[in-house]
Amino acid sequence: MAYPLMKWRWPFFIALLTGLIVSCRPITPMPGSDIPSTVMALSRPHTGGVYPSPDGQWRAEVIVYDCVQTGENGQNAFEELRLVRASGNVTSTIATQLRNCGGLGAFGLAGLFWAPNNQNFYYTDAREGTPDGCGAWAGSIIRYTLATKQTEKLGGGPRSPDGEKIATWQGQEIVVWDINTGEIARRPAVMPELMPGPLVWSPDSQALIYLQMTTPCPLSGQSYAVRLDLPALEQTVLFASERPTFYAATWVTPDYITLLDENRKPWRYDFIRQQLTPEKANVD
Repeated sequence: MAYPLMKWRWPFFIALLTGLIVSCRPITPMPGSDIPSTVMALSRPHTGGVYPSPDGQWRAEVIVYDCVQTGENGQNAFEELRLVRASGNVTSTIATQLRNCGGLGAFGLAGLFWAPNNQNFYYTDAREGTPDGCGAWAGSIIRYTLATKQTEKLGGGPRSPDGEKIATWQGQEIVVWDINTGEIARRPAVMPELMPGPLVWSPDSQALIYLQMTTPCPLSGQSYAVRLDLPALEQTVLFASERPTFYAATWVTPDYITLLDENRKPWRYDFIRQQLTPEKANVD
């Protein structure tokens, strides 16, 4: 059974007498420096992705300049997300990213999808890796609007099964977006003092389940499963559980959800019976 792509970031404890671990996270150039130009001059560019609009009039392109030595102690890479007309003319730069080269952090530009209205393009600035730290992380979604040439960070979360909506966390709020028109609803989490967990859409795209937990690292303490029904935004706490603690969920069948506990054991919550039970093992 497939579970949502929530990436868990565990604490990274380092004890080194000598040496340096370089992060792959994006960086901001020092005033007066022109590291991007240096990278672009020394590195041969290649296309990292091409994303045509539904009407074929536009395409977004990721251009990648791979890691090159830019100083005595460092290597850098540079990426550019461009908007291009079907004729081939570059009309604007949507985003750029300069980064240190190494092995840690979330980085990289990549397209996600176009809205059917051909006006909103969705992309991420975290194509690879995960941020340093601890807890659940659902990636990064950013929307670029052609009419205004503006970008907006939406947070991280899944697209609905019907493809028309996105649900994301913004701090301790769940925000629901229409991919054509923008924000349509937001609701504070039931337990604002707890850590946010995964968001999961119902099969009919009319409801969400989200998890919250006391301590994600190590995974322990009280966990809650909450249902959020659209469009009324009614919230219902389905259950609270400390032993076990739950961290992942799927919603494939309308009548129940499947969850994983801290030991990766599957459980089932039945909406009709309002009952949480261990999943029966499959017997061949």
